[in-house]
Amino acid sequence: MSGVAGASRVIRLQLADGNSVIVKSSPTFRERHFYEQDTDLLRRAGIGVPDLYWSGSDEEHRHWIVLEYISIPFPRERWVLDTEQYEMLFRLHSTTWGDRRVEVGDAAFQPKWNAELTGRALAWFAGAAEHKDVREQMIHLQREAQFLFEPLCCLSADPNPTNWRIRENRELILMDWERFCQGHPAIDLAITMPGIGSKDGAMERTMAEMYIRLWQKNTGSVPTELDALERGNRVAKLWEFIANAKVAPALYPHDTVAYIVRELPSLFDQLL
Repeated sequence: MSGVAGASRVIRLQLADGNSVIVKSSPTFRERHFYEQDTDLLRRAGIGVPDLYWSGSDEEHRHWIVLEYISIPFPRERWVLDTEQYEMLFRLHSTTWGDRRVEVGDAAFQPKWNAELTGRALAWFAGAAEHKDVREQMIHLQREAQFLFEPLCCLSADPNPTNWRIRENRELILMDWERFCQGHPAIDLAITMPGIGSKDGAMERTMAEMYIRLWQKNTGSVPTELDALERGNRVAKLWEFIANAKVAPALYPHDTVAYIVRELPSLFDQLL
């Protein structure tokens, strides 16, 4: 199936009775741990999560999960600024905010922007003399981005549009919890945006406004950590684009790199 990168493997298995399940294996315990330990809390908070039918490991120490198959994809017309999607992310973040965070363990995914990621991104601009200021800009944004990785609440860390499905009863479900972790909500919000974001920041601004209203409506207050959420969304989108190059370099062929070299400098200029 599409949307799976790295060492994890996933297939849809059709059973003799005509029903299907998802069978997924991974060398890490991350997603198995999530389904075994954390789904009850999330479901009680109204977060749609696939049902787990079985989990275990084999003699090669690969971890296996058998999950509910959800056949209806997230419609493309809902890929941008979807209200129900943001409501579910808000419930995930607010339910686990602060001292209510779920302990994810040392083996959990740890989002970060370090010198290694910056160096990898700068390699895209090698030989491009017209972008001589990119190095200083990238290092500056690396420093600024560290607020994203403060453990404010639990995150999906991969709610991209292809990881959402819809049950027959129209319930929205978020799949692929391999990266369940802690951090700033801007990480999740930014990843819902296809591409590299909007050039004028309009999408990021509207997203921030929608999300802040959910806090105001449901809790009566907004955490001070969300004061600059529009900018946080833009910085988080840049981080995601760079971080994915390490996780899934196959997603960055020549044409994609050329697009990055063309577009990133203007986004840097707007943020600095």
